[in-house]
Amino acid sequence: MQNLDSNDSAELVISPLILQSIKSEISQHGFDGFWFQGIPNRAYPDYLHNSKKSILTRRMLYSSDGVYSSSNTVQKIQRHYIAQVAAKDVNFGLALKLDQPYYYQLSERGQANKANKLFSSYGIKTVLSYPVLHYASEAWSGRFTLLAKDEDLHPKLTNLETSLKLVQSTLFEHFHCDLNPYKQTTLFNQTALKALKMVASGLQNAEISEELHITIRGVEYHLESMRNKLSASNRANLVHIAHQLEII
Repeated sequence: MQNLDSNDSAELVISPLILQSIKSEISQHGFDGFWFQGIPNRAYPDYLHNSKKSILTRRMLYSSDGVYSSSNTVQKIQRHYIAQVAAKDVNFGLALKLDQPYYYQLSERGQANKANKLFSSYGIKTVLSYPVLHYASEAWSGRFTLLAKDEDLHPKLTNLETSLKLVQSTLFEHFHCDLNPYKQTTLFNQTALKALKMVASGLQNAEISEELHITIRGVEYHLESMRNKLSASNRANLVHIAHQLEII
């Protein structure tokens, strides 16, 4: 049985002293490890709608991009879960709801499900998804997936939200851009983003065309694509929405 809190480092590198402080804050509530990610506030309805025209397709939501894990072992668990379990796991969609914490159901009809088999192989008996609102954004929030080898954590959950807000603040301080779900590299065309940044700085299509070495028609195509993806009514509204999502 592997130790979730071993001395391996997470992919998004943070200083050992700060990492130890984060782990101590989490472990006082009985949790042995966690992963954290930015979650769009519209993730759950988009997951249910499952439209290929939506920004947040299920393929995008089934991603390990922009995730901070407390250790390499936890990172391995998270990636295994996303790659082999999430698509058929009832917990995945329900954990996208950001109105309250959610305990993963590790059995169905009295039988251990695939999530149970994965987590129990690491000695994990409790998985708690805990959303924390982003104090500076109306577009996305943070979500902790907390892992514990103890089944009865209720006596230790007092002030858990306070601890998670503190940890989230620390993670945002170091990895805000990396954790923003709207800044993952596969979500938007990078040329379209460059064009949009130039629009926001006041450049016209002809100037953008010259800067990016593409045709004016190409600029128009990229901006129209962004307008459709973000459901923007016009150029100004497109820039406004892009600022809200913090992608420019």
